[in-house]
Amino acid sequence: MRSSTTIKKYLREAWPIIIVLNLSILGCLSIGLKFYTPPIHAPIVFLLVSSFTIFVNFSAFVLFLTEKILPKEQEFGKIIKRFRRGDSRMQNYVFPLDYVDENYEIRGRCLTYNPIGGDFYNFLKDKEGNYWMGIGDTSGHGYVAGLFSMMIMNQMSHLIHKNEHPHEIIDQIIEHLEERTNTYPHIHRSLYATFLLMKADPQGNFFHSGIHPSLVLYKSREDHIEILGTDGKFLSTVMNSPLKKPKPSQHFRMERDDILFCFTDGLFEQKNKSIGGYYGENLYKFLETAPKKNIRKLIENLFTDIVKHTGGRIQDDMSLLVVRKF
Repeated sequence: MRSSTTIKKYLREAWPIIIVLNLSILGCLSIGLKFYTPPIHAPIVFLLVSSFTIFVNFSAFVLFLTEKILPKEQEFGKIIKRFRRGDSRMQNYVFPLDYVDENYEIRGRCLTYNPIGGDFYNFLKDKEGNYWMGIGDTSGHGYVAGLFSMMIMNQMSHLIHKNEHPHEIIDQIIEHLEERTNTYPHIHRSLYATFLLMKADPQGNFFHSGIHPSLVLYKSREDHIEILGTDGKFLSTVMNSPLKKPKPSQHFRMERDDILFCFTDGLFEQKNKSIGGYYGENLYKFLETAPKKNIRKLIENLFTDIVKHTGGRIQDDMSLLVVRKF
């Protein structure tokens, strides 16, 4: 059943290539017959042509199975369609909905390699009116990485109401992970996550902690971007050096109309297999030059640009958290 389905898919999706290949063979055969002279017997010629035709069609089928000749436009269209309709279970059921009030506009977007991935983001307000935002990337893919991510989100939502600083919450999440790992020894200690946790007051003062890709802050008044480094700890029981001293949360400030971009490494590590280049610096160029009036549209255009760069074949989860100050 599986073989017949694969063959049907091949005939349905690669029929233009099949027609071109076989018409080319027939064309070469007709030209060759004009110059055909004995002593080669006709049955031998027929056998050679048939064998060559079968070999060419079989090679095309094998290449199709390895996705070497599947049109890039088709793969690109599939992934863009999945992105636009939000075909991601964690995106639909777990991650917070976009948030807008008089102080901030906060929007997040995730496109996973699998329906359930290791990328995650979260944002909410505490009882004092402070805004908490987190974005992270759990190692691996699939439901185990997804469950690990949901555990972190759950701890974040609980601990922001009991702590004042981001680095304190990260330390407590690590302690909780250690306790859980000791209780359930089958949990792999190699599982870990990069995680950035930020706290912002209504005036635009941000405090953050955690190991994660650098932040990109667009300064509206100066019309340029700044790269903000991160520092802190992995969410892991084995990845952090016991000699590393805890560091207080770092600080920066957002003014009116400034925009903050937080992203997982999947955005700039997406690779174009044809030219062997990563998206890399294109990310910073895009964020600096793209129109920023409509953040939702900016996010969609960025993901479309990345998927186009990969030819429709992403290799890792991608998550983006965008914050605008009003």
